Order: sequence, then structure tokens, then C-alpha cells
Amino acid sequence: MPTRDNSCPFVVEKSEVVLVKPSKPTPDVTLSLSTIDNDPNNEVILDILCVFAPNPYVQDHADYHPASFLQLALSNALVYYYPLAGKLHRRTSDQTLQLDCTEGDGVPLIKATASCTLSSLDYLESGNHLDATYQLVPSHDTLKGCNLGYKPLALQVTKFTCGGMTIGSVHSHTVCDGIGLAQFSQAILELAAGKAQPTVIPVWDRDRLTSNQISTPCKLGNDEKDPKLVDLEKACSSPDTPTEDMIREILNITSEDISKLKNIIIEDENLANENEKNMEITTVEVLAAYVWRARCRAMKLNPDMITDLVISVASEELSKTRMSRLVRLLKDAKREALDNGYVWEQLREMENTMKLKLASEEIHGGVFMMLTDWRHLGLDQDVWGGLMNIIPLVPLTLPFMCVLLPASKAVPGKSGGVRVLTTLPRDAMAKFKEEMDALHP
Repeated sequence: MPTRDNSCPFVVEKSEVVLVKPSKPTPDVTLSLSTIDNDPNNEVILDILCVFAPNPYVQDHADYHPASFLQLALSNALVYYYPLAGKLHRRTSDQTLQLDCTEGDGVPLIKATASCTLSSLDYLESGNHLDATYQLVPSHDTLKGCNLGYKPLALQVTKFTCGGMTIGSVHSHTVCDGIGLAQFSQAILELAAGKAQPTVIPVWDRDRLTSNQISTPCKLGNDEKDPKLVDLEKACSSPDTPTEDMIREILNITSEDISKLKNIIIEDENLANENEKNMEITTVEVLAAYVWRARCRAMKLNPDMITDLVISVASEELSKTRMSRLVRLLKDAKREALDNGYVWEQLREMENTMKLKLASEEIHGGVFMMLTDWRHLGLDQDVWGGLMNIIPLVPLTLPFMCVLLPASKAVPGKSGGVRVLTTLPRDAMAKFKEEMDALHP
């Protein structure tokens, strides 16, 4: 039945949910997950919307719906990606996650039709239509309804009057991150194009990313250096963390803006020595540094508050420090994260945290920004009319999330640029936009 949103200028009519099952028999198994997957902070449901330009065939055949194009390919892809058709739940014995895969499992698919053209919505390019996009993805309730847990994936294909379409997904980040979802999408499109099998055959080997080397638990003594038992939910909150009157924006950063930032760092007097004058600076490094600092300034944090982006520095230091130092800190953190010893130590610490409900007051007691880069997920396949836009529907309840997105193809002249999706209190957003506007040459 049609669903209406008074803030949206269009109506979306949705069909009944169809459960798409693998086209061939798949294993009847129970799969374990990694330590990283078992972290409760990673057990979130993500909403993603991909916007595709009009296809001439659909414009000429009003009765044709792109869901028909994708349903058979989805069924074939689930032969290889059968875990995405399973059921996810936590065991009562130790609260670890497991994925049950049985006969009859499938992925919920919704066929929908919108009453307008994509161009009338600017291909959902700006933040003005972010609320409208929730009509174009399945509701989270679509994942529920099974006694043994919930489904990790549901899809909605929406056809627009112009012949364009959107593919909206809700999926468990525990089972599939952005890169994994992009790989799955690529498999669907390859099979739809007639390939016998996907280029990449997936392997489930999550148990390799666990740490079984913890011989003794962390000591819980009176030493000030010992970890303290705290409530994780309370520890992860902060008086400085905003919760009300939040708004979400997508800001464009041009390739000229990025070049300007890199030149500022290259010309910085701290990089004028022999060891660092030829230092390479990546786009994600320079944007992470700038956005992190701009967000800190916009929120007017307590100068003594700790704020985190992989590394921890005081808020006052972050607000006043030079970009070149921030980039060096980011480079050092990236280099450390590639070390095998660091990875295993983090896995051990994560397991202790979950088992003993430990949290570092220094890390979780302040405000942090989680930045993720979606520019190279591999979702830019030239299919249908061509992918125009990717939008993660980050909930307003997750204000720490900041996403770097590829430039929208709907806006001419934006090639090489980056879009920044961020959530902030309304007043802070105005200040944040001032900081970002200062970039423009």
C-alpha cells in the first residue's frame, strides 16, 4: 500500500515482501563470527541507498520493473553468499554471535514504484531529501520475524517514472561491512549479465580473527594502572555528546579544496626538513585531519576533554594544532595498525573488554569521531543507467559517524571531489559549515 511522508514531495508504493531463496541447495550450518564482529558496538543495522540514472528500455516499457532484472540474479548470488540469507542471534551461554543457515532461508526483497522522476529530487544529491530516502529502503522490521534471531539483509528496488531506479538495503554490519556488501552487489550484477559465476568466490573464515591466547584475565586490583570495571553504555556517553536537535548534512569538497589543503601542509614549516619534505599526503589523511579539527571547533568542546579519532589528544590541542601535525599522527596510527602484533593485541583487549565489561575511561569518556571512507567500495558499476549517487542513511542517534563519499555524478564538474556526510547539533552545524567554507579558494 502507498506510504506517505508529509516532508516528502512524492509517494512510494510498495509490494508485499518476497523471500528470495538460493537457486541451488546450500549448506545447513551454524557459522561463528570473529572477535571484531562480536563487539556490541559493531552490531548495528546500516541503511544504504544507491541511485541509478534512467534506463531507456524502462522508459519505453512502462510495465517492466527493474526488480525482475535483479531477483533471479540475487537468487543465484545467494548460492555463493548463503550466509546473507541466514539468521543472526547471540547464544545464551556466552552471548557470542552465531549465524544459522538452514534450508528455506532467503533475503527479503521489496518491489516499489515512486511517483516522480529522480531529477525532481536532484538525484537525492543534497541533504534536503535525506528524510525522503527512508521511503526507499526496507524498514528494519523487515529483518525481524524469525524465532531464532533476525535476518542480516533486506533489499528494496524502487522504479521512478523517468526509468531510473534506486536499490535500498538494510543489513547487519556484523555480517557484512561496506566492502563486503559492494562485493556481493558486484556478484549480483555479474550474474545478471550472464556470467556463470562471480569473479570473487567468497570464503567464510571468521574464526581466524579471534584471540585464544588470553591465558589469564586482566588483574582487577587497587593499582591505579589496573583497568576499572565500568558500565560500557554509561562509559561511552558524555555530557559533551549531543543528543537533541540534531541535523545531518552532505557537504561538497572540490578537488581544488583538497589540493589547497595538501599544499598548506606541504608548505608548513614543520615539514621543511630533509626527512619530511617529500612526504606523500593522501586525500583521506588530509580530510580526516581537517574535518576532525573543524568538528571539534564547531562543537566548542571543553578544552580539557579527550576527543578521539583512532588516536587520543586533548580537545584544546586538537583545536589549536597545525594540520601537518594531525596528518603525521594519522600516518603513525595507520602504520601501527598494519603491524600483526598490534592486531592480535587489539583482539585480546577487545575480548577482555567484552568478557569483563571493561572500558577505558580515557577513551570512552570523551567525544569521538568515527570516520569511514566509502569512495572506493566498488559500488560504481556501470549498470542500468549508471550509478549516480551513494547515500548511507546514518541515524541521527549516531552523531559521531562521519562518512567520506564519492562525488555525485548528478552534479557536473564535481569529478575528483569528495562529499562529507556528518551529523551535528543545529548550532554546531552552522559553525562546522563555516570551517568547511573556508576551504574554498
